[in-house]
Amino acid sequence: MPQSEAAYRKLSPVLFLIFTGISLIIVLCGCPYHSSHRIDSEPQIQVDETYLGNWDGFIKDETYGKETDFKMSLSRKNDYEYTINFMGYFGGVDKKNKPKIDTIIGSAFMSDVCGKQFLNVNIFCRNFIAEFIYENDEITILPLAEDFTSFIVRSDEELRFRIAYHYKTRLKPTFDESFCMKKMKREPSIP
Repeated sequence: MPQSEAAYRKLSPVLFLIFTGISLIIVLCGCPYHSSHRIDSEPQIQVDETYLGNWDGFIKDETYGKETDFKMSLSRKNDYEYTINFMGYFGGVDKKNKPKIDTIIGSAFMSDVCGKQFLNVNIFCRNFIAEFIYENDEITILPLAEDFTSFIVRSDEELRFRIAYHYKTRLKPTFDESFCMKKMKREPSIP
């Protein structure tokens, strides 16, 4: 066996581990934070009628800078919860390899942490946490990044504490930029 082939065989497990580790880091850091816990065990803040309606926005891919248009719909589920729908292209393709427009349906409620509003969004039995900003009839939703805390959150109370701690100790909170929905505009009503 030539020397280069022997060296390759010794090096290939190391290369495999390096590439696997890099891929794992990319996958783990490329998602918004989700948990089985919520900021509040039960919703505490009533639905705000101002937020209800259809909203147009886009998501900007932080790696390639590509913008993807989408729509968000917020409606009243009950006095304390919203039904939230996201409609747009989320990476799927149909049988003819054309981009597939899809809808993601969930529920959400508001929580207050340190004077900031947060959405607790439940989609596919996962709770996603996002800062919610309403200014000048525009909505901005900023999902926390998966790595916003290095601790394992074991309760709703601990999640609230970790978010408050994160906002108090960081100059700039950690958001998952690929899923940030900034300055969504209200869709005009059709008379």
